[in-house]
Amino acid sequence: MKRDYYAILGVSRTATQEEIKKAYRRLALQYHPDKNPGDPQAEEKFKEITEAYQVLSDPAKRAQYDRYGSTGPGDAGGWGFEGFPGFSDIFEEFFGDIFGTKGGRSRAQRGKDILHRITISFADALKGTSVTLKIKRMETCPQCKGLGAVNPGDYSSCPTCGGKGQVYYRQGFFSVSRTCPHCGGEGIILNNPCSRCKGEGRVTSERVVHVNIPPGIEDGIRIRMPGEGHAGLYGGQPGDLYVEVRVKADPILRREGKHLIYEPEISYVQAILGAVLEVPLLDEMIEVVVPPGHQPGESIRIKGKGMPSLDGGKRGDLLVRPRVVIPKRPSPKERELLEEIAHIRGEDVSPPERKGVFSKVKDIIF
Repeated sequence: MKRDYYAILGVSRTATQEEIKKAYRRLALQYHPDKNPGDPQAEEKFKEITEAYQVLSDPAKRAQYDRYGSTGPGDAGGWGFEGFPGFSDIFEEFFGDIFGTKGGRSRAQRGKDILHRITISFADALKGTSVTLKIKRMETCPQCKGLGAVNPGDYSSCPTCGGKGQVYYRQGFFSVSRTCPHCGGEGIILNNPCSRCKGEGRVTSERVVHVNIPPGIEDGIRIRMPGEGHAGLYGGQPGDLYVEVRVKADPILRREGKHLIYEPEISYVQAILGAVLEVPLLDEMIEVVVPPGHQPGESIRIKGKGMPSLDGGKRGDLLVRPRVVIPKRPSPKERELLEEIAHIRGEDVSPPERKGVFSKVKDIIF
């Protein structure tokens, strides 16, 4: 046999709707499963008080219950765990008129975003890596669930602005609104703030966050992590965490988009006759053949040895651009051989430097 719904809520049979509402609000916040995880007795108690409230808060069901002791099969419909209103739903139902969320613009405020910068090596940018960060952020107070106070009676609507957060003044034909000086625009007065968060509804906490850095990431790219920013106010959504990645320059390789550039020095003889170069590609050595007759500015392309593509496309290439170094002062033997080559090719070359008269006199005197 079901208990008396009035006795369950602790009100008299002549209780007003406001008295029934206040009784349920007090009991619902006390026994809600979200505040009593793993407590089957609290869960059963919450089912009972919710069923009682569903009947007594409805004038038609209450009249039928008062007359027949029942509202029909199943009474309030038999609440199961899946049918529980969430803690935030109860907050909306009973605190909405205080916080200005019922029938008007919500006071819920989204939490601010957090920007955190990290620096990784060129090798990590090529292969990808993961980093562990310690982020300081504002989180919902676990003691008051973000309400700023533990008990529902600790909040009241601001008497100055009536909970609107704005006060209005008449100036001639115009009405001017200003932020309420009493509540600071919040619309509520906190009579007994939460001892842990001092009424802020949030506390500072350090959280460990794991960030995966994809292969091929470019310098300056920001990785967005939804919901990892500061907690919101009055049930608002949390902000996001943005991790800005800076990539250290490599002393040998540089990047052009998804391609890697390597510019070694080669001699003019190697450019003419060809050569085999070893390219240090981070943790591996690649042999690159410079063909005979290499021209300055030409590139040797090694496909698939560049940066991975962030959009899932083909990997970039390694572009080897040898820079031909011309000696400024060849040795006498080298000059002799070059002049012979010039003679074979029928090319005119400048004669070797000859000392002038002044230089000869200086050599004699000194």
